[in-house]
Amino acid sequence: MNVRALARVLVLAWTAFVAAPGAARAADVSETVFLVASERLAGSGYEQTVLLAAPLPRGGHVGFIVNRPTGMTLAKIFPEHAPSRAVVEPLYFGGPVLPAGIFAVTRRAPKEAGEVIPLMPGLVAVLDGKTVDQVIETSPNEARYYAGLMLWEPGELEDEVREGAWQVRQASVDAVLGPDSAALWKSLTGEEI
Repeated sequence: MNVRALARVLVLAWTAFVAAPGAARAADVSETVFLVASERLAGSGYEQTVLLAAPLPRGGHVGFIVNRPTGMTLAKIFPEHAPSRAVVEPLYFGGPVLPAGIFAVTRRAPKEAGEVIPLMPGLVAVLDGKTVDQVIETSPNEARYYAGLMLWEPGELEDEVREGAWQVRQASVDAVLGPDSAALWKSLTGEEI
């Protein structure tokens, strides 16, 4: 095969790779995105879920399942903590990692916050108990509270996207904290639940 023919084959192969379903999306997880469960996840614990996934500075990703409200409230979990009674929304299931941990996702962290991860402009995850308590005490209904979270090692999420587990969509602060997050999968896929 001559050089010109080999170059043509490489260009065609590259074009097919870039145009392949999911191939371009794998690179899109370098920014914070929504991950919408595909049909490949039917029958699993992730069926019809929408996850918010944010890249971590040293690789990997952190995130939360944003459309799984539980039947529990902070007031039921912490009956002795009076400020928890002010939280109107239910607790959400954020993921299988640290399921006993309570995390807050809010527009801004309190002053002198402890462990906080910026998720995207206008949205942070508060990870330490003391700062979560500050959020509950100062702005209880300006955050969403999660039991557990999602973590991916470097390259793991890219592999899941490439294998077709997730459809990648643009994330928005309003969709994460909005009143219709439980119906987010339906609105992002156009399918009935």
